[in-house]
Amino acid sequence: MSATIPGSRDLDLRFPGRLDFAEAMVLQQRAAEALKAGGGVGTVFVLEHPPVITLGANKKLNQVLAAPPGVPVVQTDRGGGATAHEPGQLVIYPVVHLRRLDLGVKAFVLRILEAGAGLLAEMGVAATPRLDPLGLWVDDRKIASMGIHVSRFVTTHGLAINLINHLGLFSAMVPCGLPGVRMTSAARELGHTVDMDAAARRMAELTAQALCPDSLP
Repeated sequence: MSATIPGSRDLDLRFPGRLDFAEAMVLQQRAAEALKAGGGVGTVFVLEHPPVITLGANKKLNQVLAAPPGVPVVQTDRGGGATAHEPGQLVIYPVVHLRRLDLGVKAFVLRILEAGAGLLAEMGVAATPRLDPLGLWVDDRKIASMGIHVSRFVTTHGLAINLINHLGLFSAMVPCGLPGVRMTSAARELGHTVDMDAAARRMAELTAQALCPDSLP
């Protein structure tokens, strides 16, 4: 399913639902190659993954202790180290052309983090964007992880926000290479669940607003 926010420079918003990590990578690569070959500013995928552990390009940060049976461990080309995806975690993959959006890498990262913080604030969770260590933090607890790859001005990968996931998969690794880090979720902070479908649509809207602020009403 896809949608476009009026005035967002034709930024395509897609909601594939729950998708295997490998399938999501294929979607991102196809969108990235189309951007490099043609026009447009890009596509934002908002989805969930079945349980999977992904490794970043910084091998020193890829500290997997023991992957649970049946949970794949996948090497990626994004920044950062090992992290977990599982149902109830909202994953945002902006595949966009930075030059066409007049954005540098740092500005792009900050805008995506701020969009995620905005979503959490609307739920009642005060999260702070940080560049070092990268992610969204609730005091000393990490609620969202981010890692991207940039090739010829086109971004892939993105932000993963813990909303209602159980967080148990993070115990199989040193998350993002941060010993002793405490992971949290919106549900854990709030003491109640949240609507994943509503969160996905709102996050897509906030992401579009963050990336194309001058073109939105």
